Amino acid sequence: MEWKANWIWDNSGEQPINQWSCFRRTFTVPADYESATLSISADTKYAVYINGELIGSGPVRGWTSEWYYDQYDVSGLNKGENVIAVLVNHYGIGTMHYIEGRGGLIAQIDFSDNGQVIDRLITDESWKTANHSGFIKETVKMSNCLPWSEIYNAGLFDNDWEQLDFDDSSWNKAEVIGSYGMNPWKTLIPRDIPHLTNEPCFPKSVLSLKEVRPISQHFSIDLKPTFFPGELDNNSGKVMQGYVVTEIHAKEAVEGVMTLTFDPHAMAKWEFKLNGVEYKTQNGKYEKVNLRKGANLLIVDVGGSFHEPIMHVAFDFSEKIELKAPFGQGDSKFLAIGPFYTATHLQIGTPVPKAVPLEKEYVQVKQVSSLSELEAFKKWAKEIPNAHVCTDHVGLLSMFKEDIRTHSLQFQHQNMVLPNHSFTKVEPMEQGDVEYLIDFGKEYLGHIEFEVEAAKGTIFDFFLFESIHQDGRIEHTFSLNNSLRYIARDGRQVYRSFIPRGFRYMLLTIRNTKTSCKIFNVKVDVTTFPTGNVGNFSSSDYELNQIWEISKHTIRMCAQDTIIDCPAYEQALWTGDSYNISLMNYYAFGNYDLVRRCLRLISKSVYRSPLPESHVPSGWQNVLTAWSILWMMACREYYRYSGDLEFVKEVYPELKLTVHRFQEFMNEDGLLEITAWNMLDWAPMDTEHTIVTHQNAFLVEAFRQTAYLASLIGEHEDEIQFLSLADQLKQAINTHLWDEEEQVFVDSIHEDGTQSKVRSVQTNLVAFLTDCAEGERRDVIEKYITNPPEDFVQIKSPFVLFFYYQALMELGKNEIVLDNIREIYGYMLEHDATTCWEGWELIEGDFSRSHCHAWSAAPTYVFGVLFLGVKPLAPGFTKVAISPNLNGLKWIKGSVPIPQGKIDIYCKDVGEYIDLQITLPDEVEVEIMPPANAKVQVNGKPYSLDTNHLAVAAN
Repeated sequence: MEWKANWIWDNSGEQPINQWSCFRRTFTVPADYESATLSISADTKYAVYINGELIGSGPVRGWTSEWYYDQYDVSGLNKGENVIAVLVNHYGIGTMHYIEGRGGLIAQIDFSDNGQVIDRLITDESWKTANHSGFIKETVKMSNCLPWSEIYNAGLFDNDWEQLDFDDSSWNKAEVIGSYGMNPWKTLIPRDIPHLTNEPCFPKSVLSLKEVRPISQHFSIDLKPTFFPGELDNNSGKVMQGYVVTEIHAKEAVEGVMTLTFDPHAMAKWEFKLNGVEYKTQNGKYEKVNLRKGANLLIVDVGGSFHEPIMHVAFDFSEKIELKAPFGQGDSKFLAIGPFYTATHLQIGTPVPKAVPLEKEYVQVKQVSSLSELEAFKKWAKEIPNAHVCTDHVGLLSMFKEDIRTHSLQFQHQNMVLPNHSFTKVEPMEQGDVEYLIDFGKEYLGHIEFEVEAAKGTIFDFFLFESIHQDGRIEHTFSLNNSLRYIARDGRQVYRSFIPRGFRYMLLTIRNTKTSCKIFNVKVDVTTFPTGNVGNFSSSDYELNQIWEISKHTIRMCAQDTIIDCPAYEQALWTGDSYNISLMNYYAFGNYDLVRRCLRLISKSVYRSPLPESHVPSGWQNVLTAWSILWMMACREYYRYSGDLEFVKEVYPELKLTVHRFQEFMNEDGLLEITAWNMLDWAPMDTEHTIVTHQNAFLVEAFRQTAYLASLIGEHEDEIQFLSLADQLKQAINTHLWDEEEQVFVDSIHEDGTQSKVRSVQTNLVAFLTDCAEGERRDVIEKYITNPPEDFVQIKSPFVLFFYYQALMELGKNEIVLDNIREIYGYMLEHDATTCWEGWELIEGDFSRSHCHAWSAAPTYVFGVLFLGVKPLAPGFTKVAISPNLNGLKWIKGSVPIPQGKIDIYCKDVGEYIDLQITLPDEVEVEIMPPANAKVQVNGKPYSLDTNHLAVAAN
């Protein structure tokens, strides 16, 4: 690709917050061209149209210095005039899958004939641009991990702006901001995976119809620009001391309720003072408050540590109240007092302050009860711009509400979910808003699309979530504002959201309805990594079949432009998660190109942080030590399953650098000692210390596996060194982290040098899997694994269950594996799960935080190994072991994807013998270890076995 195009932008600034910019260029194609290729990229996201038709969107996530571009074949252009139109959404802040760069668009159409470029259309100052005023900027992020929620007012911008006949004469000229290679996008690299799918899926049913009334007033305040000005990252550990103040003006004395909400991750005080009365509250709790006539002073303590410093305050009074910032000269509603102290504590391997000093004036403000007393701190006062205050938080409106009445659900209300030309007619309610609860039947990730007929100003609020309890209680996902607001124009209209969202259930609330409206359809345009339905499993056990299906669907919904942890809450590429998920994917789909892309993205994080980061590429810079180590091990597993030696060569410099970086964290006892995020499981392990056993044990295996990769490419000195490091570390673990008296590996060593008194299944499990325990110690640990002591910390996440199942299968304890799977995943099925949960007991009263979490889909891997018995014996499955095991079932059958195609297995106990049929590509060498008394066919031909362990070549 030879770039001649320029980077262009509009006049909104380098890093505008939640900016939506339109760009257009009309053009005429050359008469004699044979093909036309569009190359395009933007920061942050784009949607591109040719002559009004949506061509595609992107780019895929990446590091800013190695930004991706997309290419499309656009050869079917009009002979005469054409138009290319591009909508660019620039975030203006970092997320957990984006590092803030700056606003920009680059595009180029190459017209070719006989393989030679004969003409070009490039982005330059001849393009036209306008701010898309239909997208409301004053919104809040969907979560602390995701970009801004989508609020669209269809009456504020011409919906035909991407059409050829649109008049753009009033638009501005685009500004050229630089040529190809400018900062921050030093290199543009072609997209390394196929474009994602677009699969329309309709809901299964409308579950209920209610009349509701939301809380009367709410305000969501983005504190970050005021308390951390100029900081555009997504870093957690933002510590601050200060207050938010407003005057509440009431026409009469009135009693009502107020609720104060922060991100649940926040270590906030949840304290406020109203007219001198102090309140200590909880997230989302309704507090009864009294307002006097006139001005009422509200002071909210916002001191604490935050991932995303956002404050939500809501009021419900019989009459509307007015807010005004004290001392303000303009129309601002809120005032910040402070910050008296700010800091960002990064967990990246360097010490983090344990204590935060309390600033004197911050403490003094706590005593303030009146505006006159507040005058003494006026020098700390800053008006919070109304642009940082959202009053259209669909999530809050959907959660903080009164259910007035449940209406009967006549069949015409189901019409909106049917894939035909029928419609649901919606009449205004007498006292409140219309609320539909809609079930899509499964968890999906995609773009909401709908068609309605409505009067201008009618509001359609979509609030999305994952789970409903048996008693009807909605399980709201951990402060997730998973929402879309659409404000209608007059008439019939279609809208497709620009932001993909993960959900199963939808609350559709229709507000501001003065006349009836019609809903023709609501659907989700599912977007996932394109893949064939290659991996399969079924058996005589219906429950296990269902467990396989929800596990497979989980992996698919978590396969996007990278592997992601979950479709709803974060949509992030977590480094440690990807180790497990990759192995699951190999058995379910075989998406080697997606895994390769993920491992490569992770490798580049070592140039920003001391070790591979916990999730990438992210505005939150963080090191989770075990995750860094698991990346090294994932590279080895990728080669084992794919045979991709070029990948090993590509990432080896980062692997070697990572080994050397770990050496820098070795202490005088030869142990890994590091200040970082040192967790492994959502369980009360004793890991908040610098010397943690499971990390040291994992690192032993990572050194060994990296040594193996070094040997493949002829780096034999490195191989010897890395194996030596592994041996030395193993010895140090056994010397310092084994409690001889208790006969157990301890969780950690405390900073005073004493061993932890906490014993966990997790720590000893990792020591077993990494062969750090030998002889009698290994025998002892085997007992801990097969029969975990009650006083040990127990496993609390499916993530660690994956390793647990590996250990049990190695020990031949298949029955324990299956019993555990039936218990854990059967519980999910009992509660209507269609995907696998992140964990259990994560949040009191809720099933889970995330109800579709790829790290939990272990059964896809387990069934491929435990039942089908398929394992690579040589890299890339050039030689494969097949050892099917019925494990007490009547029959099993399944398929395992491999680089050469797939392996099909059918195994049935017919009474007199075991019928085993195997089909696999001819070029794959196979080593069959059949059940006793088996009759075997390979590729349709009878196969004679002289022993139960015979290596043969399939023919």
